[in-house]
Amino acid sequence: MKTIDIFSPNSRIYKTLLRLKTARGIKKHGMAIVSGPRQTHDVARDFPDRCEALIFSEDHTPPSMAPIVRYRLSRELFRQLDIFDTGQPLLVVRFPPFPRLGEEVWPPGCTLCIPFQDPANVGSAIRAAAAFGVSRVVILKEAAHPFHPKAVRAAGGNIFRVPIVEGPRLDELGPIGAPLIVLSPKGEDVSGYRFPPSFCLVPGLEGPGVPDALSSAQALAIPMKNGVESLNAAMATGIVLYLWQRGEAIEELGN
Repeated sequence: MKTIDIFSPNSRIYKTLLRLKTARGIKKHGMAIVSGPRQTHDVARDFPDRCEALIFSEDHTPPSMAPIVRYRLSRELFRQLDIFDTGQPLLVVRFPPFPRLGEEVWPPGCTLCIPFQDPANVGSAIRAAAAFGVSRVVILKEAAHPFHPKAVRAAGGNIFRVPIVEGPRLDELGPIGAPLIVLSPKGEDVSGYRFPPSFCLVPGLEGPGVPDALSSAQALAIPMKNGVESLNAAMATGIVLYLWQRGEAIEELGN
C-alpha cells in the first residue's frame, strides 16, 4: 500500500485527523484513533475490516499490517495526534452509525445503559460489558462518546466486541421491554439478588447518581465497609456484571 507523506499542518487529510481528537469530529467522520501498541495490534488482528489507516512518524519503521492507507507525518505533526505520548504508530478505525433504541424485541441477558460523562469510565464499562457477556450497550445522551480517545484507550479492541445502541437521556428512560435495574447505595444487596432472564442495568451518573425519575425501578447496592460511601462508577458496574455472570454460571451448573 502506498505511503502518503504529510509534512504540512495545512494538509486536508491532517486537518481531518486532528478533528478525531474531539467527540464532534469523531461523530461527524465516523472514525476514531486507536493508540498504544497493544490496542492497535489487537484491533488490527481481530477487526481488520474496521481499520482505515495507519499513522506514523518519520522516525518510525511502520509495522507490518493489513493493506490499508499509510500516512507518514513529520515528528511535530505526529506529536499533535499522539495525545497519550505513546511514541508508537496510531491506527484510524471506522465505525458505523449507532442504531437508536426502539421497540425491537428485547434481547436475553443484560442490556447495559451507560450515562457516564468521563470517557475513561465509558471505555472501562464497555470493556467490562464485553468481558462478562452483555447483550448490548446503550449509550445515553449524557454519556461521553464511546470512540473518544480516552474511551477507546480504556476499552481497547473490546469497543468492537459488543453492539452499541444510542439511547435517550437517563431521566427519560421510561417503560421498556425488560425490567429496569438501577445501581444505588440505598438499594438491595446485590450479592443476594437473582437477576431476571432479560433486564436493563442502569448505573447512575458520576456524582449525582440515579435521578428521581427512576425511583420506582429495582435498585441494587454493593455493600461496603470502613466508611467508604461509593465506588468509581465503572468499577461498580463491573462488579455487578461479574455477580450477574457468576449467578448465571451457578444456575447453569444446577440445571
